[in-house]
Amino acid sequence: MNNLYLLNYSHHVIYSNFRLISSSSTPVKPTVISRIRYVLKHYWLGSKLLYNNYRAIQGIKKKDENSITRIDKLSQEQFRYDVRVGIPFVTLFNIPILGYLAPLIAFFAPKYLPSTLIMPTQQITFLKDDAKTSSSIMDSFMEFNKTQYNDETIYGMIPVIQFINQVTTSDDPYKTIISSIPEYSILFSKCYPLSSFSREHLLILHKSVLHSSFLARFFLSNYSLEAQLEMWQYKTLIDDKQIGNIDKLSPYELVSSLSKRGLYLHLNDMGKILENQQKNNLNKTNEIIEINQKILNDWKQLLYQWIDIHKKLSKYNPISTTFLLHISPLLVKQ
Repeated sequence: MNNLYLLNYSHHVIYSNFRLISSSSTPVKPTVISRIRYVLKHYWLGSKLLYNNYRAIQGIKKKDENSITRIDKLSQEQFRYDVRVGIPFVTLFNIPILGYLAPLIAFFAPKYLPSTLIMPTQQITFLKDDAKTSSSIMDSFMEFNKTQYNDETIYGMIPVIQFINQVTTSDDPYKTIISSIPEYSILFSKCYPLSSFSREHLLILHKSVLHSSFLARFFLSNYSLEAQLEMWQYKTLIDDKQIGNIDKLSPYELVSSLSKRGLYLHLNDMGKILENQQKNNLNKTNEIIEINQKILNDWKQLLYQWIDIHKKLSKYNPISTTFLLHISPLLVKQ
């Protein structure tokens, strides 16, 4: 506990002295000491936020099942994740001497910190990284097709590629996908079960929607990747049904809902929303940033399209997780 006590003490001593910019308007390059102070302050605020989230979750557990909202359920899910990834970090932090190596985790694997400890400025970096991965899904899929030679796959490959070309060149990709759901969903299900994909392609799909990093590459088996993608599809369908009115969602709820589905549109604005929300959470503020109404409408339309497609897709048995994952980048405006 000595390290945690030191973190607490440092926050109180240095909080009032921390500045990255001088009183004049001329920016001043932060010193090593000021950077350390900033990091200590951030982790202290993040730790307090994690504890406050714990108390909030205890309150949610006391609610009647029928009164628990979608936001409550998402908060519970996020907290469970934070606890799962946070235990190794906190455990290491409390080991004498080795505890001082804990910040290395934050440096080399910031995605694997509890969400409350992530720097606000890291939000846009993570978002762009995942968006880049999502945009590469189709390229990876085409590459995958070049290496498949069994008769069943070749039989399904040509119409699937034709479908992708048709969507990418269409003036209305959404309408094209909607009209093709029965035919191509079944085709993906028969010819492209998750188990048929290469490990590299599974990692791309996994990262696009579950925001994994290098730990997934080294520690998850192909079976684990497939199981997590199937669970993502199941949870997403439930979440789709819980979104009552898209027009009433806050900008943060919109952006969060899109990124959880592997949908990335107007990246810089998405990043601003996530960064602002993290700052509000850490500092207990409620600042609102202005977002162009056209951008908000684009986000709403994209989420509506996704939910409509998923609802239609769920009428067919089995639901093709592979089809669902591969149409995500096709829905986003280029």
